[in-house]
Amino acid sequence: MSTLSTAPVIHDKLSTLNITLDQQRMRPVLASLAHEYLGETLDVRHVGIEVIRRRSQRCVIRYSVGALNAKKQRRDWRVIGKVYTPNRGERVFEVMQELWEKGFSRDTTDSISIPEPIEFSSSLCMLFQEEIPGLPVKALLKQFAQPGHLRQLARTLAKLHQCSFIPAKPMTIKDHLLRCHPRYSFLALACPELETKIDYIVAAAERIEADFDEIKLAPLHGDFHLGQVHLENGNAWLIDFDALSYGDPAADLGNVLVILRGKGRKVPNIAELIRAFLDEYFSIMDRDIAGRIPLYQALTHLRRACKCLRTQEEGWQRRVKNMVELGVACVEEMGKNGWHASSQPYMVTEEEDWEEVEYD
Repeated sequence: MSTLSTAPVIHDKLSTLNITLDQQRMRPVLASLAHEYLGETLDVRHVGIEVIRRRSQRCVIRYSVGALNAKKQRRDWRVIGKVYTPNRGERVFEVMQELWEKGFSRDTTDSISIPEPIEFSSSLCMLFQEEIPGLPVKALLKQFAQPGHLRQLARTLAKLHQCSFIPAKPMTIKDHLLRCHPRYSFLALACPELETKIDYIVAAAERIEADFDEIKLAPLHGDFHLGQVHLENGNAWLIDFDALSYGDPAADLGNVLVILRGKGRKVPNIAELIRAFLDEYFSIMDRDIAGRIPLYQALTHLRRACKCLRTQEEGWQRRVKNMVELGVACVEEMGKNGWHASSQPYMVTEEEDWEEVEYD
């Protein structure tokens, strides 16, 4: 695997990226980190740098450290660093620390944990965390889709939703709508023929929220999809806490179920996998949550439509139309009586085949 050059990289929002991608400048940083985390004094000879993911407000980097220990023996170590814009990453580090202490450490008896948070460097605006093994569920589905993978996915999400951690003030429908990028009002301007349907989704979502009785809130992942859980040998690791919030657990379910439905073309047994996921989740969690899922599916479809406008890849107008119409259908689903998780409301449509959406 190739490494990056040490040439400075200029990036407007990530002001420290030119340092964190510089092998020479990161050598003493990683040597100090190894001393504190591993309890070893290492003579760092080489730093491999691989950018895993780069966005406007964050960059995920894998550091492969080649070093000699005090006995002059070869010592290799890999660690993940996440560069943030100023005043953003420290809160994510604090969230990870609290989750680690509230049942998500590697010593947990249920084999569901998170990467250990190692340190936050304010000077680098960088969060360091351990590199975890395994493959994301998304990759496992491409190799060989098994119901057991989806059951592990469900148990991981349910554990987060049962956690006693309260990370922030409750998220409202308005907060969810603010995650549309660009805002849904711009989508209506770009696609005026869809304005009525877009307004219908927004107004209905706000009305439905107002009609909810008191519901039990939970920690929300905020960007829960098939890449956010790694599996290996019966162990599961939940990752990526940039969007962690507090609210209706149906929100995470709505997001991931839209994604699962979109795998219908590529995963022939997707209906079986969805049933396995729902059966496992609701063997742990209150089934009343199920009735609220369509609301958040509608918001996920709207958010995806906004992303299509932003990226404007080939065929984006057709995709936007399809997503908005799916959002309308989900809102209308809320009005049906007797809706519950075991009634298979998730019919896989041949038109859906979009990739996961992330929050920028």
